[in-house]
Amino acid sequence: MRRTLLPLAALALVLVAGGCTIEINDGAAPGPGDTTTPADSPVAEEPFGDGSSENDNVSPTAAPPAKVPALTCDQVAESELGSTKVRYNDYPDPIPLTEGRWAGEDGVVVALQPPCAIGDMTGDGAADAVRAIMLDGGGTGKFWGIVLWRNVKGAPAYVGTVDLGDRTPVEKVTIGAGQAQVVYLTRPDDASMVELVIERTATYRLIDGKLEEIGYVDKPHS
Repeated sequence: MRRTLLPLAALALVLVAGGCTIEINDGAAPGPGDTTTPADSPVAEEPFGDGSSENDNVSPTAAPPAKVPALTCDQVAESELGSTKVRYNDYPDPIPLTEGRWAGEDGVVVALQPPCAIGDMTGDGAADAVRAIMLDGGGTGKFWGIVLWRNVKGAPAYVGTVDLGDRTPVEKVTIGAGQAQVVYLTRPDDASMVELVIERTATYRLIDGKLEEIGYVDKPHS
């Protein structure tokens, strides 16, 4: 055994001295189980931190969008009726409300009424406002209606008004499922103006940018 090893060792020394290359494993490429990693290959770091510090190696988590505050009934009392696109009662310019009232040089007085509701009417997730309004022209007529303000970044923007008629007081306003329900008193077409014998619950929805009635239910009122 010793005699065999000595000649092999001597042969290896001769080959190295002569500039020959000795191949290991018959020059075969590394097998599936063999791994080679160059010395200068980058090593992936394990992620750490939450991105809140400059030393963290992960991106910060994107903050959720800020929730738009709901409009309030008091807020719309200091807003405007009408806009550059939609006029109120044919006035050329928007009219400013102060504590829910406005008085014109022609003697017309516009006043918001207590029935009011807050909720999403436009489908954007922000709470809008619908409130009753009355226009007094100085005579016997007292013209009631409802106004819709859209919520734009927490501020009221006038959308439109629905007229309900002369001396038809609004009793209640609610908002749900993108619709406004308005309860008001009215009369048959052939009755006198003082005969408020019908309680009407009308439902309104925003259609193509306008507040439209989509139905109503009447019941007797005494």
